[in-house]
Amino acid sequence: MSNALTVTKNVTVGESYDVIVVGGGPSGSAAAIAAGRAGSKVLLIEQENCLGGMWTSGLLSPLFDAHNKTGIMKELVEDLTAKNAWGGFWQISYIQEYMKHFLEEKALSAGVTLLYETKYAGVKAENGKVEGVYVRNVEGETYYKGAVVIDATGDAHLAADAGAQWVMGDENGNCQSMTLMFLVGGIPEKYKDGFVMYQVLEAAYAKQGLGKHSPFKMPYLIPIPNSDYATVQLTHMDGGVALDAKKRTMAIVEGRRQMIDVFEALKGFDEDFKDLSLIASAAQLGVRESRRVIGEYYITEDDLLNGTQFPDGVCTATFNVDIHVPNSTEQHNQDVKPYQIPYRAMLPKGLHNVLVAGRCISGSHIAMASYRVTGNCCAMGEAAGKAAAYAVQNNVSVRQVPNRIVVPIV
Repeated sequence: MSNALTVTKNVTVGESYDVIVVGGGPSGSAAAIAAGRAGSKVLLIEQENCLGGMWTSGLLSPLFDAHNKTGIMKELVEDLTAKNAWGGFWQISYIQEYMKHFLEEKALSAGVTLLYETKYAGVKAENGKVEGVYVRNVEGETYYKGAVVIDATGDAHLAADAGAQWVMGDENGNCQSMTLMFLVGGIPEKYKDGFVMYQVLEAAYAKQGLGKHSPFKMPYLIPIPNSDYATVQLTHMDGGVALDAKKRTMAIVEGRRQMIDVFEALKGFDEDFKDLSLIASAAQLGVRESRRVIGEYYITEDDLLNGTQFPDGVCTATFNVDIHVPNSTEQHNQDVKPYQIPYRAMLPKGLHNVLVAGRCISGSHIAMASYRVTGNCCAMGEAAGKAAAYAVQNNVSVRQVPNRIVVPIV
């Protein structure tokens, strides 16, 4: 008897779009909104049931490199502020549910078609041009044709499938540690402004007497504005397994194990945390680093240290180099001079109608450790959306988009 498995694959052909955005995180949401506002017919594909990615499904807070941004990032800060949903820790935290709401409102008002609970399943590409995208959801598998596609997956899945060159990790292939954020309630009044939890947690572990230690030496309790909730950035798992499904799964399991350890130690062995409640772990794993495409420009450490400015700079980045050391409890930081992210770093070499936005753009391991934060990702996405719309409407390559279209208005 044969053990061969026969798979029958039926693919539905869906509508055609000017711009298809894969991934609805900070970069993808901004890309879709910008392209829609520019008059393009846009499809936004998101695997979760909301927009925002790490902002929302990932329970990420705070939102770094936001205050020096114009455009959509500035709009979001103003919208959240108006609802008392912005502030908190370092005055750059936010209420995740309002972030979901505002992103949806902006996308729908821009005419964007949203597809939630939809997995990217592949591309149809030939000679460096992507003809369309395959997705899978409750309807089965569907193919959508797009004139320009934007890869906002974080892991550069689409660009890699289309044939883009890419690298991963440092010179030895090591990637930054991953984090599973989690949400707690019942925060002690003395910690309402947030704090680094390391010494408090180590003391609780010592009282517990099980020989455990914090998995990260800079764990933060990050209060959500106008609430008694806080997110916790603490768990640390191997970052090199981000593209290995089984190992990534076990990293998530390990993240939840670390979360339970932390919660039980604090609640049971620190009087200040006796009323602490554990609410939820994030639906999305915090991956700091995986693929980085090779683009028309490769951002380097020297660009960060010299504060390089570019004629096609889509935004200014100010966040320091922040490396969560692979397979370690350590964190390394390095100051930078304000520098720009060039549009060319979002253009994968060899691909004609593909843009990437977010942490997977073209740059070094060290440079990415600065520009990866979400305020920058949002600005990159907005520039990608504007560029994609211009390219479609003027029947030109994404490489022929004038600088005036992508540079920010200050």
